[in-house]
Amino acid sequence: MIYFILMAGTLLFVLLLWPMLGTARVTREDTRRLELEEEKEQLLLNVQELQTSGAESAVLTREKVRLTQVLQELDVLPPAPVRDESGEGRPVLPLALVTLVLVGALTILGAFTLFPKWRYAGMPPGQASQIQNAVKIPALQAKAEKSGSVADSMALGDAAWDAQNYQLAAKSYTTVLMKERTNAKALRRTGFYLLQTQEMAKDGLGFIGRSVEADPKDPEGHLLHGYALGLFGQYREGLAALQKYQALKPDGREADDLIVEFQAKTGTAVDGALVFAQNCAACHGSGGQGGTAPKLVGSAALRNEGALRGIILGGATGMPGFPQLEGAQLDALVAHLKKW
Repeated sequence: MIYFILMAGTLLFVLLLWPMLGTARVTREDTRRLELEEEKEQLLLNVQELQTSGAESAVLTREKVRLTQVLQELDVLPPAPVRDESGEGRPVLPLALVTLVLVGALTILGAFTLFPKWRYAGMPPGQASQIQNAVKIPALQAKAEKSGSVADSMALGDAAWDAQNYQLAAKSYTTVLMKERTNAKALRRTGFYLLQTQEMAKDGLGFIGRSVEADPKDPEGHLLHGYALGLFGQYREGLAALQKYQALKPDGREADDLIVEFQAKTGTAVDGALVFAQNCAACHGSGGQGGTAPKLVGSAALRNEGALRGIILGGATGMPGFPQLEGAQLDALVAHLKKW
């Protein structure tokens, strides 16, 4: 019996490897793979540029969806043939058996560890997470529809939310609320979706307010509550909510823009450190220690306030201008920089 198994295994290996002994040919799959690889690289560049420029969310979402489709199609294509300089297929039988065994072992191991991560090499963590969740949505949706459980609906909602498919996320969270009316995450995220339409915006604010009451220690609830209050012109209340978010999540940066905006609108003293973090830290370093742009700490440019304001608004060699920083924001930033 053991000899039969060994013979069958040997025959199977030979049959698998036999096509590799002939001349390698360029197939339709090979051409398609090259096209997809080029499109993948271009889409990655597009997504990074759109995120940096703050482009419309619809354009950014379209690029991410197409990137997901390209990755999925690449996954199902057969591997490229091994070719030498002459374009002919290389004889691989002497090493093929050992290679096949090693590849099989690595594939089994890598399927659960390294390989899924290699697909997203070079992407920012947040972007990779969005694409990974977008890929998982069909399976999660089928599971949630089949089971109807709160856990499966929450998993689908969370994946859709992270993939920025807010309509699907709201639909899933609404299913949860039909069974758990005080589920804080479902309340605030459904509320955020409702804010997008004028007719339902007030209901959205109410949903988010109820979520904060249900879970007052969750940072996301206060962040979304502050944003929602600002939409209704309640800047002081929104500022208070955003400051609660800061207290609960000191390392979070999502509220910085809104805090500075609300401070300016309410006449409250603008936080110059936040203005610097939003507009300058990426190049000059979080503490002005320098990075891709020169060091600011101890710089002579900080001693002349008039010149400093001109550089901020109009730019300098290698530095863009920030004309949108005016009034209280500009004053706060200058005051912050002069401390250095």
